Amino acid sequence: MRTVLVLALSVSALSACGLRGDLVRPMPLWGDPPLDGPTDPRVIKAAEEAEAAEKERQDAERRAADEARRLEMQRLANPPAPEAAPQ
Repeated sequence: MRTVLVLALSVSALSACGLRGDLVRPMPLWGDPPLDGPTDPRVIKAAEEAEAAEKERQDAERRAADEARRLEMQRLANPPAPEAAPQ
């Protein structure tokens, strides 16, 4: 009787352990798991890398345009001296 009581108490105590709510399927131990959509960390990382690359490209274009504008302004500010006519 005592064994049955201990067993019943232990089973009822263990039934309260564990996760509550919906169970989530764990990631596989090997191989590439399928993408879970826009909230997948790999999708988010790829989007951030693409955004950083686009920003770097735009910055490089802006720097090149600024340099070309600076050289043009410098050329206009210092026109070449006229050549002297040979005598």
